[in-house]
Amino acid sequence: IMKFTAEDMMASMDGAGVDRVVTFAIGAGEPVDYRDTNSYIASSMKKYPDRIIGFMRLNPAKGPKDTLKVLEEGVKLGLKGVKIHPLIEKCPANDKEKVYPLMEAAQHHGLPVLFHCGLGEDASPKRIAEVAKEFPKLSVILGHSGVIEGVRDAIDAAKKHENLSMDSSAVGWLPFFCETISWAGVDRVMYGSDHPFNPMEWEVAKIVKHAQKHLKLQIEDLRKIMGGNLKRLLSIS
Repeated sequence: IMKFTAEDMMASMDGAGVDRVVTFAIGAGEPVDYRDTNSYIASSMKKYPDRIIGFMRLNPAKGPKDTLKVLEEGVKLGLKGVKIHPLIEKCPANDKEKVYPLMEAAQHHGLPVLFHCGLGEDASPKRIAEVAKEFPKLSVILGHSGVIEGVRDAIDAAKKHENLSMDSSAVGWLPFFCETISWAGVDRVMYGSDHPFNPMEWEVAKIVKHAQKHLKLQIEDLRKIMGGNLKRLLSIS
């Protein structure tokens, strides 16, 4: 699972009926700056420009002096957003010294920031909501919507901050996932897979088959969740 190529991604997408993906480096689990994998993501985006949208991975724990350079390099590579995992990088999402300078730069460049959200206090919805509050022009995405234990906090945060969205990946209990749409609204939730850790077809079916059985959304609302909201954040026509 940890070794995953662009060609593997194409095969998975074709098998699940997915047109385009946002993708980024898998967490290293050790102190790295992700420069090499960011470069690979950028080259994959150029190889498959109609199918891959690349985000850069940043490690705030390295300190802003170096990580701001990585961010600027990612911008020059053409990457379209930022991924941060507070638990893997051992740095709280709302760390003012290490994270906030990156958020200021991302806001300046118009880059959405996807945080892993859930499974630990450093990645709690409340901490990430503080980032959204401090940077109101920054598009912030709660990856996994808090997973299980943080889903309702994630919903509350999305309702309070217009620049905060939620992704569907890894929200495994269907009632909680349905609540993200029913309570936060279809404009604040977007499909995500956490692939390759979860098969894409699982996450697609969770929404369009199983959740839809209960939610009975209009087709235009489903289109927003399955791609329209992300296209809006990324200014894709």
